[in-house]
Amino acid sequence: MFSFRSVERKSSQAFFTRVRSLTAGFTLVELLVVIAIIGVLVALLLPAIQAAREAARRSQCMNNMRQIGLAMQNYHSARGKFPVGTDAVSYGDVFSGALPELLPYLEQQNVKNLYDPDKKWHKQSAEVSATSIAAFNCPSTSEDNPYTHEPLSGIINNHVYGTTDYTLSKGASDGMCILSPFGGGKKGPGDMNSSLRGVFDFNWGVGLRRITDGSSNTFAIGEASGSSHWLVCHGAGCTEADLQVDQTGEIPSAWMGWIIAQPSSLQFLSAGLVLTGPYGCTVDPMNKYPVTDMFVDTGTFYDQFTPGCPGSATGLSDDAVPNFRSDHPGGCHFAYADGSVHFLNDSIEMVSYRALSTISGDEVVSLP
Repeated sequence: MFSFRSVERKSSQAFFTRVRSLTAGFTLVELLVVIAIIGVLVALLLPAIQAAREAARRSQCMNNMRQIGLAMQNYHSARGKFPVGTDAVSYGDVFSGALPELLPYLEQQNVKNLYDPDKKWHKQSAEVSATSIAAFNCPSTSEDNPYTHEPLSGIINNHVYGTTDYTLSKGASDGMCILSPFGGGKKGPGDMNSSLRGVFDFNWGVGLRRITDGSSNTFAIGEASGSSHWLVCHGAGCTEADLQVDQTGEIPSAWMGWIIAQPSSLQFLSAGLVLTGPYGCTVDPMNKYPVTDMFVDTGTFYDQFTPGCPGSATGLSDDAVPNFRSDHPGGCHFAYADGSVHFLNDSIEMVSYRALSTISGDEVVSLP
């Protein structure tokens, strides 16, 4: 029997079937458009995400340096001066440095308790030397921490080190001398021009009264990234043409252990080791690449033989001190002698940059 309802039902089913078949998927062109839009959005958002992450890392790095600056102030309050950069009897007899001495003021008294003051830095226990201290490391850097160095049998006992990305300011000179403790002499810093001196040096840690340029105009500690892309060459002003492979067949990078208070010398260089060290200075520009190494010319180390404590600029010494550097775009953080932290642009004029690194140059410099 013929039924209009049956015809209508079949027509409706056929209609919706056609509609579903037309809307079941996207065409290839539509998919390509969607993918292109997503790609554009990702390209727009990725730099913003990376910038936000770097801003967070930069903020943490600044906070680390504030902790170190505060530790310096607390040390000064307890002792009447900042810790010496390197506690040395002679070049070969180095016992400690400023960063190990700041440990109790960085909530690391347990590590300091394990540090034997009667032993040289490289004869401390492996447990101490390999300890990673969070406040000593910038999150923007990428070196292994702890860092494993090639064993130096007969020279250095330990070869695993907790690292640091912050280094002591030696001022505007790379000359390294001490007063000889031999022949009845008294150990002390060498006779460097006072207008070039920084806050730290061999057997040298100043009180605030000696910073006549003003503690708010003198930085004490700066960034010294240990990332593997910061390669190291030998000598002030060295360039990429001076890069050489070390005993491992690799070009050395600028890592540094917080416990290491002794600069490199010919003993290490002759073994193929080009190393950075516990100091930074403003002889070379900020963020110079490759990084200048840390080197003591032991022939001019004892001050009574080298009056004036000559650095590389005089041509009388092969001393070298690394430049400050960071993985933050455009410059480096510095902790000042008053405990404040400031970011200096690496385009700063060298005259101003060097003036900010010295304690008594009588320069008039305002913070950027």
